[in-house]
Amino acid sequence: MNKRARMRLIGVTAIILIAVGAILYGTRGNAATYGTVTDVAKGKSKVGERVKVGGAVVPGSWNKQSNPMKFTIREENDSAGKGPTIQVVYTGTAPNTFGDGVVAIVTGTLKTGNVVEAGEMITKCPSKYESAVGAIPVAELGVGKSMVGQDMQTTGFVKPGSLGPANASQRFVLSAKADGTGKSVAVKFTGALPDTIKDGVTVVLTGKLESATVFSATEVALAQEN
Repeated sequence: MNKRARMRLIGVTAIILIAVGAILYGTRGNAATYGTVTDVAKGKSKVGERVKVGGAVVPGSWNKQSNPMKFTIREENDSAGKGPTIQVVYTGTAPNTFGDGVVAIVTGTLKTGNVVEAGEMITKCPSKYESAVGAIPVAELGVGKSMVGQDMQTTGFVKPGSLGPANASQRFVLSAKADGTGKSVAVKFTGALPDTIKDGVTVVLTGKLESATVFSATEVALAQEN
């Protein structure tokens, strides 16, 4: 190899190394440091850093109308609610499974006052199962005014295309048939939906019938297979 070719090869190699170094540095600079709610609250992450933190959504802490969405998270095992919390300011679209008590894992920038401005979020909620035995079929709801306002369980199918976010006035529609036909009621629910909920699955709801067409649920579970 002559001297000119060797110098050209060295030059090309140097350019490649510089480019790779810049990519690696940029990737490292944008990487999010994972921490628990306690870690972040105790200052183990610095203000201005990109962080990834997960915790349970504090019931009632989020505003349906706020834009960006704001909510508070705490440690998953903090059932007494006495531990540290982090406020999340979220600019993305909330997953359909988001709700009170769901574990939300957010990625964003840590601000002063234990605030995370996040643009990414995923949720975790183990599937709950409930027997449909004894639950009133949705087709029979609203038959007689005596049902309105009573605590009960009802069962039916998630109407295809009806699943919405927790901040929607209607979380989904419960229908008598898997294809969405037949008697149906709109379901109000602000809690965490099972991760595996989808169009057409059979669910069991616990709550009250507000009217002949609206059911206010306190719990949503997948129906157990007999």
